[in-house]
Amino acid sequence: MKKILLTTIALSLFLAGCSMPGATSATATETASPSATATLTLTPSETPTPLPTETPTITPTPTIMPTIQPVTGILINNTNIRARPSKGGSERLGGLFYNQAVKVIGRNDRANWFWIVYEDAPNGTAWILASAVNLQGEIGLLPIVIFPEDPDKPVAVAPLLPLSTGAPLPLNPPGPDARIGVAVQLLNVRIGPGTGYLSLGTIPNGTTLSFTGRVDDDSWFQIEYPSGLDGRAWVSGDLVKLDFGRKLLPIYNFLATPVTEAPAQPEEPATVPEDATPQPATETPIPPSATPNLPSGIVTAQINVRSGPASSYESFGLLNPNDRVIITGKTLNGNWLQIEYASAPDGRGWVAFAYVTLNSDISKVPFFDNQGTPMPQP
Repeated sequence: MKKILLTTIALSLFLAGCSMPGATSATATETASPSATATLTLTPSETPTPLPTETPTITPTPTIMPTIQPVTGILINNTNIRARPSKGGSERLGGLFYNQAVKVIGRNDRANWFWIVYEDAPNGTAWILASAVNLQGEIGLLPIVIFPEDPDKPVAVAPLLPLSTGAPLPLNPPGPDARIGVAVQLLNVRIGPGTGYLSLGTIPNGTTLSFTGRVDDDSWFQIEYPSGLDGRAWVSGDLVKLDFGRKLLPIYNFLATPVTEAPAQPEEPATVPEDATPQPATETPIPPSATPNLPSGIVTAQINVRSGPASSYESFGLLNPNDRVIITGKTLNGNWLQIEYASAPDGRGWVAFAYVTLNSDISKVPFFDNQGTPMPQP
């Protein structure tokens, strides 16, 4: 019995001594393994490296895209989707069907095309005719999209917004030098030249207006309007009647920005003050031409004869309706005619072509540039 007991105790002690150290060393090597720690810390450092090179490829669309609040539009017709706001020469990107919804994010300057989100386009946007869309919001709050440098790189311009709200201020009486016209229908007054701009109010039929500008196709006129930006606003050209020649007005583009390099425009009939001293009779008649083969014309309104082909040149005198003129030259832009005029220092002067009815062909008269300098003749 003693031998069996001693043997059992010795065996138990031996097994205990063998198992305890083994368990402790295994736990230490897993928790403190440097190789495991290195593997965990290297993994995150590899993922950011491609991000800087990928970022530029995400920005072919304008940077204004994230700030635009899309306005829902519902198609009222089947229509094409195009790369630019134009039918001619603009790539067709696809089509949409009646009653489909689109996200409108802008418009062109004339408000006849809408800029929409279109995922199938290369840059995620495209253009659709505004007439095909029932816009579920205010068009006057949409950004205006222009192409200042590249037709494939649209830039959004913030819409024009009124400085204050409330009832419009009353119109001021026209000043003594104002260019006057009248409303021939009830006018919707807008903050910019087009139906894509916010309405500021209305003006009744028959109201006298002071005109201060126009767009180049005379579809919209700028008027004095105290509640507008800088005291100006815009009305439709079809709904007003002017008491003066419209080409006297400065030209604006459809962003309501002055056109700084407008083409030369014909001069309007001269206005003679009531108390002005009458011109001597010798200045109005045109003597018979020494060269009777030159073409001639008949003056249709009282106009100035000037020293050069623009209204900024000095006036030599006036011509009256039905005066006959002998034509000796024309400008390249076609707006002015050189005529024989006895009262001019060199016997020649310039009149606006718009107020002369031709009696004969002027294709053979010499050309002058728009400053009145002779041009090489073909």
